[in-house]
Amino acid sequence: MFEPDEAENAVEQKFDRRALIFVVVLCLMFFVLAAKLFALQVLNTDVYASMSSNNQLRMVYQPAKRGDIYDRNGLMLAGSEICYDICVATAQVDKGRAEELASRLAAYLNDPEVSADVILEKVTANARSYQPVLITSIPAAGNQHLIAALEEHRADLPGLLIMEESRRVYPQGRLASHILGQMGQITDIDTYLVDSYDYASTELVGKAGLEKTMERFADSEGNEIGLRGKNGRQLLEVDYSNRIVRVLSSEESVSGNSLVLTLDANIQQAMEEALAKTVQNISKSRPKARAGAGVLLDVKTGAVLGMASYPDYAPEDFITGLTQQEAAYYYDEQLKPTYNRAISSAYPVGSTFKASTAIAALVSGVIDANTTVYCGPEAWAEEDIARCPKTHGVVNLKEALAVSCNTYFETVAAAAGIDSLYDTFKKLGYGQLTGIELTGESRGLLANPEYKKLNFSGDDAVWHRYDTYYMAIGQGYSYYTPLQLAQAVATIANRGVRMQPHLVDKIVDYAGQTVYQWQPRVMDEIEVSDYALNSLYDGLIAVTQQGGTAYALFGSYPITVAAKTGTAQTGLVGDDKNEDYHGWFIAFAPAEDPQVAFAGVVEYGYHGYSSAGAVCKAAFDAYFGFDSAATSTNVHSDIVE
Repeated sequence: MFEPDEAENAVEQKFDRRALIFVVVLCLMFFVLAAKLFALQVLNTDVYASMSSNNQLRMVYQPAKRGDIYDRNGLMLAGSEICYDICVATAQVDKGRAEELASRLAAYLNDPEVSADVILEKVTANARSYQPVLITSIPAAGNQHLIAALEEHRADLPGLLIMEESRRVYPQGRLASHILGQMGQITDIDTYLVDSYDYASTELVGKAGLEKTMERFADSEGNEIGLRGKNGRQLLEVDYSNRIVRVLSSEESVSGNSLVLTLDANIQQAMEEALAKTVQNISKSRPKARAGAGVLLDVKTGAVLGMASYPDYAPEDFITGLTQQEAAYYYDEQLKPTYNRAISSAYPVGSTFKASTAIAALVSGVIDANTTVYCGPEAWAEEDIARCPKTHGVVNLKEALAVSCNTYFETVAAAAGIDSLYDTFKKLGYGQLTGIELTGESRGLLANPEYKKLNFSGDDAVWHRYDTYYMAIGQGYSYYTPLQLAQAVATIANRGVRMQPHLVDKIVDYAGQTVYQWQPRVMDEIEVSDYALNSLYDGLIAVTQQGGTAYALFGSYPITVAAKTGTAQTGLVGDDKNEDYHGWFIAFAPAEDPQVAFAGVVEYGYHGYSSAGAVCKAAFDAYFGFDSAATSTNVHSDIVE
């Protein structure tokens, strides 16, 4: 029988030991794996299921850069700068940790306007909001260290989101604020933008002025070519710690288009400064004088070269929210600083309306340059006629305009009749919207017999002769905006052709290509002879010459100015009929070949030449390039309207 030797036995024993060790190790590995699986599937099921479910899909918007706004010479009036929006995804904030989050975030921001209480209020008020809640917005420049600190401690700030944003800025401060308008957070009345037009709830939207009307402006084919561009977006998968796991899809944003306005910033600044200075000076002796407005138009095209309203405001104040002091100023119901009085306020316009009455009487054929009217006590025998401050004697059209004779214009208006007058006044644009590209334009009121019939009863519903009298001199039921009056003056200066006022000259895309160009639009025409117009021009020129009511203002001006002053009773309950007047002024120049037309008012400014007239002179100085100090005059005139 064959027997193995001792060497072979030793080898077999060594192999058996190694196999045993291998089996033991293998068994231990399987045991550890089984224990781990048991822990995952049984002991810690809730924990890991929660972590898995917290891997969420999130759509992150990349707001498009908003288009800029420039004046006619390329000066930027509104632009954008890069900033960071500090937001909180409230759905990721446990109710019990909201206060802790607010306290920690406030400590990092170190901004007294964004306290822990403010943050907590925003977070809790939007606890169920799907979209992130904006806490504050900070400029990117100079704040990189803060952003780095927030990113580093993101784990201690549940729900924190930091989004790069393009923030609206206004490099010229308050200049043209009523034209540019303002932007603000989306509110309940704007939710349709989120639902229907792909807005993020944290976006700023135009609330007034061009910022609103040109937000989503569309061309004739329905293509949106306004200030707002197309938002980009990223579909992200994030884990329970809000870390990005992967980018599922990405769409780049498209910048909005920019506006080039008809506005001239130099003229605008001159008008605003003159208006503010004039109101402030008059208010020292007449405390009710706190506001005013003025408009300068290009006669041939209707382009708005300047549009001032006072008091004014800073559009940037509305970007990040108003302080208590700012809110008190902006929401003052008497002052109304955000109110664009040039287009939204309608007033009796007083004697400036006599230029419109004159052209209406000339068109009707009841007068010509040589028609005279007697102004004196005998003419005032009729109880309801408005008397003149002094007896003018026998005056023709030119003389009546120069001295602002009520009797002349009341008499010729009655001869023309309300129907004929009304037709011409409509052609001048009174009582109608101009269609200017701004929010809040008032239609004003051009009264007629139909208006009285619809709004009054008994004898008050009848149009009387005295209604025509008062309408002819800019009083009575009718009231108009400064823009409407400027349009009427420009129409007279443009020989009866009424152009539509406008502010946007063109729209250009991000590459500088023009995608929209304004074309001058004729709104109406008045059939009037050159002889009649020249007769009217002679009368308006006489207003600025020796013996005219604006001689003190333009008596020695380098060019010939045609003008009309106005002192209008306010018609407001509680005002003194003998003391409380709005000061009006209209003009166009050069009188021989009109280029620009002006209309302006200073509320409770009393005399037109010394209130709104000062704004007109500043506008003309800026437009024609005159030195305002050199064109100032020391001549004095006792003739007032």
